[in-house]
Amino acid sequence: MNAKLKNKNTSVPTKVGITGQNGFIGTHLINYFRVQDDIKIIEFSREYFNSPKMLEKFVSKCDLIIQLAAMSRNQDLQLLYANNIELDKKLINALENTHSNHVLFASTTHEMRDGEYYASKRDGQNLFKNWAAQSGAKFTTMVMPNTFGPYGKPFFNSVVSTFCYKVAHNEKPEIIIDAPINLIYIHELCQEFYKVIKEDINSNSYTPTATATIKVSELLNLLLSFHKSYVKQETIPQFKNQFELHLFETFISYL
Repeated sequence: MNAKLKNKNTSVPTKVGITGQNGFIGTHLINYFRVQDDIKIIEFSREYFNSPKMLEKFVSKCDLIIQLAAMSRNQDLQLLYANNIELDKKLINALENTHSNHVLFASTTHEMRDGEYYASKRDGQNLFKNWAAQSGAKFTTMVMPNTFGPYGKPFFNSVVSTFCYKVAHNEKPEIIIDAPINLIYIHELCQEFYKVIKEDINSNSYTPTATATIKVSELLNLLLSFHKSYVKQETIPQFKNQFELHLFETFISYL
């Protein structure tokens, strides 16, 4: 056992670069990977996209790149699409001039929906697939379920972050469609990224399994019960399962 631990600790860490690392998922991934002995984070700045030389220098240091950088909201939908495709093309150009051999592309289980954002995800994937086919490199699409967790941006990242914010601030969330939603906690998603990197999953597309399914109304009722017990009664709620604990951890980040 000691020999195995020694080998693990002395192995060469995988050098991982993350674009879009200041966003919700990127921030959590950085924090998760920093405590892994077999991962080394290669620092990234969004300014690199404005300098081919800086982007190539960044790419050349990485064993694997997680492409999170994308615009997901903008009133000018054509600009949103063009921006996301341009970011992908710039990264591919840098990849073609270096020797990085694996890209993990962040997409969503909603990628087949209508809209410029989803179209940019589909078309961006095709650009990377063509690069991988021509260069012999590896490319994996990470098809992410609805993700929630502390400090997600309300009205932006997920219905969970929006509801948490509104309940925490004594506002009344609106249920538009009371349908079941599949969810994964951000820490669980980080574990899935780690698994793809370290277990060398070769699939061109990988979809982590959602760890909870809940109706929107049930989600809201849980958050209201958290508010009542924790904010009004100053007691810790009783949790029936891990999902409720994760939801509570998310909720209190908005107080």
